[in-house]
Amino acid sequence: MKANISLVLNGLLLIAVAYLLSQHLSSGGEKATEASAEAVGADAPLKIVYLNADTLVQKYDYFRQQQEALEKRQEEAGQRLSQKGAALENEFRAVQGKIQQGLLAPSQIADEEKRLGQKQQVLMAEQEKLRNELVAETQRIQLELETELRQSLDAMRARRGYDYILQYGQGSSVLLASDSLDITTEVLEILNEKKAEGDEKPSDN
Repeated sequence: MKANISLVLNGLLLIAVAYLLSQHLSSGGEKATEASAEAVGADAPLKIVYLNADTLVQKYDYFRQQQEALEKRQEEAGQRLSQKGAALENEFRAVQGKIQQGLLAPSQIADEEKRLGQKQQVLMAEQEKLRNELVAETQRIQLELETELRQSLDAMRARRGYDYILQYGQGSSVLLASDSLDITTEVLEILNEKKAEGDEKPSDN
């Protein structure tokens, strides 16, 4: 279960980063086109860099912490639900044994079936609640990453004058790229530094 949630989170966040980069570029596409048109006469080269989404997800400290906390929560909840499920299964077997031995009257059998059915419904509802909570928490982490990344990319683009910021990594359309164009490390430093500063702020009050 822990491996599953990790894969799901990484997959969702990689999709989110790819989508964010595409939106970021499309929103700035008109400006880039205008700038390119003006620069044609001057033969100014486009400033193109790329971001490795796989590395970003793996090495963004805050996300790793959030991921580990979510995995721990899922593991603990999974163990708790497994214990309840095993206990309920034992109750089913105990009642079945009494029925086979003829120790329960028809009315008692009906009562036991109703009681066990209700307990099963409660357990299923708890499982569904946990699933919904994990999905909501994953979406929260995804949205937070998107916001932080958008702000960092906007600031870098304005400061450096980048025309395009491409996504490079598994599933991207970029097949090869020079290491000199990779801004992943710099973006990671900015994101990690911003989060570290944000964590320190409450202690100053």
